[in-house]
Amino acid sequence: MALGLRLAAALAVVGTMVVVGWVQRSPWVVLLATPVFTVLYALGKWNAWKLARRNGGGRQIALSTLVTLPIQAVVAGVFYVLGVGLGRLVVGNRALAPLTAADTITMALLLVVGTAISVAVIRLESTAPAKATGPSAPGGPLTADAVNVEPEIELDIDPSPLTLDTFFVSPEHWRTNAAREALESRSGPVRKPPSAADEDMIAAAETRLGVRLPDTLRALYRVLNGGYVGWLYVPLVPNPRPVYDDWRGAFSIDYSSLASLETLRTVAEHYADFTHDPEDLPENAEHLIVLQARYGDMTLLDYSGGPPPRVLLVNYDKAPGEDPVDLAFDDFDQFFAALRGERDRLRTETPKRDLGPSMGEAPDDQWAGRFWGTSDPHAFYRNAVQRQDGTEPRLAADDALVAATQDRLGLELPANLVALWRERNGGGVAARFVRFSEDAAVRDVEIMRFPVPLEHVVTLAMLSNRMEFAPNEIPWDRAHPGSERLVVLEADHDRAVLLDYRDRRDDDPAVLVVDDLGRPLAEALRFERFDDLLTQLCFQLGRWDDVSVPREADLAEA
Repeated sequence: MALGLRLAAALAVVGTMVVVGWVQRSPWVVLLATPVFTVLYALGKWNAWKLARRNGGGRQIALSTLVTLPIQAVVAGVFYVLGVGLGRLVVGNRALAPLTAADTITMALLLVVGTAISVAVIRLESTAPAKATGPSAPGGPLTADAVNVEPEIELDIDPSPLTLDTFFVSPEHWRTNAAREALESRSGPVRKPPSAADEDMIAAAETRLGVRLPDTLRALYRVLNGGYVGWLYVPLVPNPRPVYDDWRGAFSIDYSSLASLETLRTVAEHYADFTHDPEDLPENAEHLIVLQARYGDMTLLDYSGGPPPRVLLVNYDKAPGEDPVDLAFDDFDQFFAALRGERDRLRTETPKRDLGPSMGEAPDDQWAGRFWGTSDPHAFYRNAVQRQDGTEPRLAADDALVAATQDRLGLELPANLVALWRERNGGGVAARFVRFSEDAAVRDVEIMRFPVPLEHVVTLAMLSNRMEFAPNEIPWDRAHPGSERLVVLEADHDRAVLLDYRDRRDDDPAVLVVDDLGRPLAEALRFERFDDLLTQLCFQLGRWDDVSVPREADLAEA
């Protein structure tokens, strides 16, 4: 029934604009139709807009409307032009009529009819019986049946409870990139933020806040000191369906991270960033600790009633007088047990990309141009130019720079690597993917993004000595024996691309692509020689990011 009404509403909207064009009404009708189309589109996406309102408040609705209006104007215009063209093709060329009151009435009737149908659809879908078996309540256990109850799935919720091992997806994206800063080496030792918190860090945060954190939350911080958790929800109703109305985001939209221990603070401290008026503070603001915040949407520990704290999901962007608390849990364990993520939240497979030919298929005199593409100079060069301190790297390596680098390392760089750096001394890489085919599976791996200029190439031992590691982490030079014979071409947080001269001649390194320098290097992706890697590298044919775009000639050839 609901599907039939949706189709009827769509046909009414589209048909009206085609007919208006067919009878050669004024093109200004498109302007009248734009808000009508926007309202009807919003009603058709009612649950998504309600979620936006719940999580982002009026500001999110305003932004969404500003984006939707021009899109709907184009849609209305397309069907109007289609009608005009069909009318002139069948009836002949006629002059367009001026805008009249009849056009306004037509659009008003379309709005009334479309709204009536949309409201009927919303009511039908909201009262559809659940097919779940077994009881469930907000904060209670969920079964697979309890979330698989709607033919139209808006949220593909995984019914499995979260665990300490599955809560985090990755560390915070915005944490200090100590490895990169240490490679640039502009000052003294760079402090590397610890990945996981130890008891001293937890105790320091508790002392600063004047509370004891819940045991399960403390355990989460011992896994990772805050970080990205993906979109996580809690149910709003018993037997929740996979629709937005039945779930409340606890870590959702674009701020899906648990705050690190160092950044935990009260709502009062959070509000101090933009107001000093005590009347602006929510009730008990000094007793509420922010676990995540997106504008007024927050997940809080509530110590106003004393330990153990409740967990509150609030929206302080609601209208004055409305209760900001959307959901409350008696303790953190109840909240954690209720959390659910979307399926494939922890998926780690890399997508199959549309790749061009490998470097090995091109003449070797084109390798450098194909490797770098159209990238800009490395950020280290741009930073030095802005500082105007005379430390900028060269834009292309010459014999003197190559010799100085090899003398400093005590090792000889591969000949084809030197040839690449003679073309461009570090920067974004266009040909940076390698495709692996294993049986029927295809895996595309990104190898390197921004290898550094030769002036900044160091051994892993040198890099490690420039960094200050947390007491609960092992410095990289101690974790990896022979680090003085591991040469760093690129380092980004814990990820690195290394030339491995251990147990090799001084001019014949292997290449290691390391995802986590805190793990054994035996787990790294290994190429026995630099040329083995170089000849397999491919560029992407489209959907480029801000690293480097392939040259037009290479794209044309592909």
